[in-house]
Amino acid sequence: MSQSIASIPTSTTSTAAENAVSASATLNIRQRIEALADKREVWESTLYSRSNTALYSIFAECLALYRDLTEGDGVKAKKSGFTDYINLKGYTFKESSPLSLKVIRCVFGDKDRRRLSTYHSVLLVAIADKWDEMEVAQKIADRGGVQEISLTKPGGMTAKDKANAARNALMNQSIASLTSDAISKQFNTENIGDNAVAVLTLNSDGTYSVHCVVRSTTAVNAALTSYFSANKEALKGLQENKQMQDDEAQKALLISNAANDSQNQAAA
Repeated sequence: MSQSIASIPTSTTSTAAENAVSASATLNIRQRIEALADKREVWESTLYSRSNTALYSIFAECLALYRDLTEGDGVKAKKSGFTDYINLKGYTFKESSPLSLKVIRCVFGDKDRRRLSTYHSVLLVAIADKWDEMEVAQKIADRGGVQEISLTKPGGMTAKDKANAARNALMNQSIASLTSDAISKQFNTENIGDNAVAVLTLNSDGTYSVHCVVRSTTAVNAALTSYFSANKEALKGLQENKQMQDDEAQKALLISNAANDSQNQAAA
């Protein structure tokens, strides 16, 4: 018996071990997708109406899955397991369908193509912007949620970026001052310097009636984002002018510093 074992070629033993590892990786990736799809079903049936936290964590795992199918060791075996899952579910894809879309469809099912497109947009942004998997939930929240991200091209301006751009261009100017007894009653020194949004109605004589003042960061950012979208060209001009002024100021500062250094060296 010992002589028989000794006669087994080393290459055969090595091949068998490699096949076992490959089969294990294939099975693991298939089971992983199944578990992720199950998690999605739980989210839809129990948490969907209450919180997006679970959804965001699923996106993080989709990103991790995509990277495992494109990077590192054992990619071929992992893709084999992925293909097994697709065949098991009977999903069909166009030849041009990207791997990212396949991941989203495998996890979220095949019920709503519009929703799949929205979710795919989120994954594309996460891939293009190289999000850390641990930061996916916060990144989605910072960008205004899934729907807002789906309207943003990878590498494009987010709602937060637009709000900041409008804020930087507008906050150094004032087009009017409002005051009234009702507004004065709401005065609080702790709010000095804070932004707020007012609900106004344009009157026939060109004046505005003020109905309320809302102190909410979300409301302010939404208003600034809307303003940016409606005034892109004007804001672009203001930003360019401000950049020119900043550049000139920086240039003057450098010249001044250089002159002072020369004087100091001459005095020494």
